[in-house]
Amino acid sequence: MNLMLLLDRLAAVCTTRLCELRQHAQRRPDGGYSTEAIAVTAFLVALALAALAIWGPKLLDKIRGMQI
Repeated sequence: MNLMLLLDRLAAVCTTRLCELRQHAQRRPDGGYSTEAIAVTAFLVALALAALAIWGPKLLDKIRGMQI
């Protein structure tokens, strides 16, 4: 019986905290824009690293083969 009371209390605390977090997220003036910006920036960085991985060795070979 004591375990059930503890689980009920835990569920109540979790529900209350979740509601507080949701309200805080809705009050934010940026509306989640910063998260979106971080996701887009991470995608662009990954794209740049992929391009560097593909073209980097070819570019280095061309540079090493140049004679001035």
